[in-house]
Amino acid sequence: MGLPKFEYLEPKSLKEATKALLSTSRAVLLAGGTDLLVNMKHRVVDPDLVIDLKAISKLDDISFGKEGLRIGACTSLHDLASFPAVREFYPALSQAAEEVGAYSHQVMGTLGGNLCQGNRCRFYNQSVFWRSVRPICYKAGGKICHVVRKPGECHSTYCGDLAPVLIAMEARIALIGPEGERIVPLRKLYTGNGKSPLSLKRGEILKEVMVPPPTGKTIYLKWRLREAIEFPTVGLALSLQLDGKERVKKARIVFTAVEPAPVEAREAEKALQGNPLAQIPTDKIGAQAAKEISPMRTSTVSPAYKRKMAGILLKEAIETIG
Repeated sequence: MGLPKFEYLEPKSLKEATKALLSTSRAVLLAGGTDLLVNMKHRVVDPDLVIDLKAISKLDDISFGKEGLRIGACTSLHDLASFPAVREFYPALSQAAEEVGAYSHQVMGTLGGNLCQGNRCRFYNQSVFWRSVRPICYKAGGKICHVVRKPGECHSTYCGDLAPVLIAMEARIALIGPEGERIVPLRKLYTGNGKSPLSLKRGEILKEVMVPPPTGKTIYLKWRLREAIEFPTVGLALSLQLDGKERVKKARIVFTAVEPAPVEAREAEKALQGNPLAQIPTDKIGAQAAKEISPMRTSTVSPAYKRKMAGILLKEAIETIG
């Protein structure tokens, strides 16, 4: 299936890109294109203007210093995963980047594109021919969600690999828009609304991701139906900061592929605090986290299965870190 017709623009600055983004309601941003181009071929997305960000200087820069890691939004996943400081000081981030698709996806795909990818649903992410046998779904502009057969709801799921790791590391993002630059925690990028999953204002573009200096231990685990080229069925990022006696001082537990946004298991985090690393009741903590999340009924597996796998992944992550 070929691409639809569209105008193509290659701006040389973020200011020019922002202006172009405001020029039409059907403009889209192109970075790596591994997600966008597939959706365009399937007519899931049908833009009249494609704005290619690759010609904008310094958007693919990556650096490490006393203030931590700074990553340009157009940094490829391959470059991110292989950057020496990332491999040494942020191994979970490197691992998560290498979990995305296949090698070709990592070479083409970008950090910004991965973080801003659209939510997924088995009724939405299909060809126009496949979708033509049903009325248009709510996410695509119709009235009803085919997952739950209710109007005004969207049960699409966020399935990115990098967001949970970066949220667990308390990353922030720099956004450029008509009103200038604003910096917010990455977790605030996600609305929890399947139809409009990103909180970007009109004309805003993700410029940079900033990760604090490394503290504690972080791990990312991904369960999927195939070993390669697959979105997670459930993904988990666990970050633990320990005190001088190897007790958990602070914990972050972030799941992906279960709800419309990356979701943090806050009660399970509280339950982890104060426990000696070697004596954490993993079964209890895993059960607590599985109880907290509310997996969406969108995929080929049931919500109950996702709950079970979430608990298993958390137990495995704690044991691996310990």
